[in-house]
Amino acid sequence: MYPVNQGSWGPTVRISHLCGELSRLVDLDLVAGYRGERRMGLARYTIGGRLRGLDGIYVESSTFLPAEADVAFLALARALGIPVLTYIRDAYQLFPDYYELGSLRRRIGAFAFRPAMRALRAVSSRLAFPSGGLARAVFGDEVDAVIIPPGSRAPVDVPRLATACRFLFVGNGQLEAQGARRLIRAVEIARERGADVELTIVSRPGEEPPGPHARWLRAVNGEGKAIDALLPDVVATVIPRPRGAYNDLAVPVKLYDYLAYGRPMLVTDCIEQAAVVRRADAGIVTGDASEEMAEGMLTIASANHAQLDQWSDNANREALANSWGLRAACILETLEIAT
Repeated sequence: MYPVNQGSWGPTVRISHLCGELSRLVDLDLVAGYRGERRMGLARYTIGGRLRGLDGIYVESSTFLPAEADVAFLALARALGIPVLTYIRDAYQLFPDYYELGSLRRRIGAFAFRPAMRALRAVSSRLAFPSGGLARAVFGDEVDAVIIPPGSRAPVDVPRLATACRFLFVGNGQLEAQGARRLIRAVEIARERGADVELTIVSRPGEEPPGPHARWLRAVNGEGKAIDALLPDVVATVIPRPRGAYNDLAVPVKLYDYLAYGRPMLVTDCIEQAAVVRRADAGIVTGDASEEMAEGMLTIASANHAQLDQWSDNANREALANSWGLRAACILETLEIAT
């Protein structure tokens, strides 16, 4: 329910990897785009008789509400006996810290969110979510949800320089709920305490942290291979999200990207992301205050190479155990499609 050819950002990273893996396992048709493009695509697909012979449909919702054409198409598929698995990737409309009600359109979006999700549920065989917490936030305990977190690509083989001292954050440098301001202050505190640490923030254009920037802060635009090129100087990756109702149940796509980078991870104690790092023993979990993150940075900065390598190896191992291929297999298993 969104374009997939407009850069490598959270949702498109997910669906691009899934499309690649699914196409290796089954014959795959893709319909994508904003509402107008999607309406035309679904109409052509239906009129062309391509619903006949389909073994299953996997849907990825967007933050925007589904169009009437989406619901009608899925209802027709269900009437023809085609199983439908709908993945609801977020619920920002339910959380004011992520979804400000500053305009009439956004207020309407928040008001219509639950009815729209109920409509998707009615035309789906099963619903999927990135976490159980998000499923409960939308439907309470009444939904039989399939949990499909983000996946990881294969580990990136980029050795860490012996002099690496940069922490890497990939995300919105302005949104308070992403935590960049707290992170910048944490680096200041760590440096005041004698740690030789620096920070790189990689954001989409227009989402860079406001300047001016200290010399130790590098703010860049980039994605994919451009981020890989930064890794030699990176000693650890960071997700500095503050604790909150949404952040506690969210599973950031970048969390699994970070595993593939093969660097120790420093994450705040938001429930879902902290559980992944603790289970993998892939780094350090701290509180969300700048002082607490600074303590974590000091721990990583003072760790010996053996400890850094162990965290890195554990991150890569967790990446392999959560590959996009396994996520694609889960989708097909849920839809009961044989490969």
